Amino acid sequence: VWLDMGFKEMSGSLIQSGFWNFDALFTAQDHPVREMQDTFFINGEAELPASGVVEKVKKAHEGGIDGSKGWQSSWSEDDAKKVLLRTHTTCLSVQTLKKIAEKKEFPAKYFALGKCFRNETVDWSHGFEFNQTEGIVVDENANFRQLLGYLVEFFKKMGYEKIRIRPGYFPYTEPSLEIDAYHPVRKEWVELGGAGMFRPELTIPIFGRAVPVLAWGPGFDRIIMEFYKVNDLRQMYKNDINYLRDMKVWRK
Repeated sequence: VWLDMGFKEMSGSLIQSGFWNFDALFTAQDHPVREMQDTFFINGEAELPASGVVEKVKKAHEGGIDGSKGWQSSWSEDDAKKVLLRTHTTCLSVQTLKKIAEKKEFPAKYFALGKCFRNETVDWSHGFEFNQTEGIVVDENANFRQLLGYLVEFFKKMGYEKIRIRPGYFPYTEPSLEIDAYHPVRKEWVELGGAGMFRPELTIPIFGRAVPVLAWGPGFDRIIMEFYKVNDLRQMYKNDINYLRDMKVWRK
């Protein structure tokens, strides 16, 4: 679907630094998501990127960029060097933005498909690993209405007739939104993922100025569940031979 809509694919490692997974995305270093209760950390220390981007990100966090108040706390390089299993594919988006800035590739549209990991309590709709489809549109003329258009078009192509878009919150986007789909068996709305426009505190350290970037990252395990009429996410990870033999292949 993304290729049909003119996007290029981006990819990257499952293992990331705290810098790319959190700091470059303007996630405060004291945010609960950066604790071991939420994130799987790995022993070791990551090497931070060169070219001055680290200093600019630090400046954004501490409140010295384009009039932003930042997070009003000192920024630690040690936290940025922590190694972890990526908690979202948005870390690929910010790394791709850096490449776009270096190449001066405007406008640009990229997507990713990838596995992510979070220390979640497992139930019918949550797992400690999940798949995500990421997307960014970098364009001087991009706006929030276009973001809504991309999301509506994507889910329409995926066969969703009943979706709901509502206000949301993420540290690195403003305005932000969340997308829900109606689950006909559970008779409830199920969150598919979030989206928004990247904040200036994220884009200025990368581009040197505020550039409009549309961004989204819906999880698609629940999309797979809907297609295969699976009502419990845990079923997708069980080795039920009879179930697998009867399962049809998903072809476009």
